[in-house]
Amino acid sequence: MAQDASVLAGLLARRIKRAEMFLATAESCTGGMIASVLTDIQGASRWFTQGWITYSNESKIKQLGVDESIFVADEGSAGAVSSEVAEAMAIGAAKKSGADMTIAVTGIAGPTGSTESKEVGLVWVGIYLDDKVTTKCAEFGQGDRHSNKEAFTTFALRVALEVWGEHHEQQNAESESSDEDGSKAPTSVPAALNLLSDGPQTGDWHGDVAWSEGDEEPKPDSDEDPAIPDSDIAWGEE
Repeated sequence: MAQDASVLAGLLARRIKRAEMFLATAESCTGGMIASVLTDIQGASRWFTQGWITYSNESKIKQLGVDESIFVADEGSAGAVSSEVAEAMAIGAAKKSGADMTIAVTGIAGPTGSTESKEVGLVWVGIYLDDKVTTKCAEFGQGDRHSNKEAFTTFALRVALEVWGEHHEQQNAESESSDEDGSKAPTSVPAALNLLSDGPQTGDWHGDVAWSEGDEEPKPDSDEDPAIPDSDIAWGEE
């Protein structure tokens, strides 16, 4: 496993453990790589609940509750590699596991499997956190199957950390606003668990990605919260 993936997994594990939360995964194209790098961390059983490798469409439907209509080969259907499937997988994993955060991934590792609209190297990631789902995609060019799987894993962990950061920045802002007016923000209903598709929060990221070498995994007794390793990313417009 690439060093960057291990570093990112360590950073995410630190945050999950410190928040006393639990994490689950639902993987297709990565074949369990995300769960593997997370469970390489000692003590993972304290915060990692379980993972699914739902490689076929049928397993996504049966194991995670993904709507069968998404896979129907009619005009306008999303298909297996899509924002809709990544979102549904993330929500399904949250429902089945009861985890606070889930990471879902679906993509085309290659060398075959491309279509007129979807090339080898395309990946969609879905992150469930705090009753919301964020989906993002990236295109990694025509790498070989194994390198694409590793790139997808690293990308998924990076997106998970970004969503975590955005979530806690929003929480802090709401807390500060609440302190100022003396009121508390209303608690939201976990509607995402009851309905698989209210429309995902989607960011389309495209372009070849070259990950830089990351720093060593942070020491558990460090007082500072290490930053996410930098990456050299050239994003293209859709």
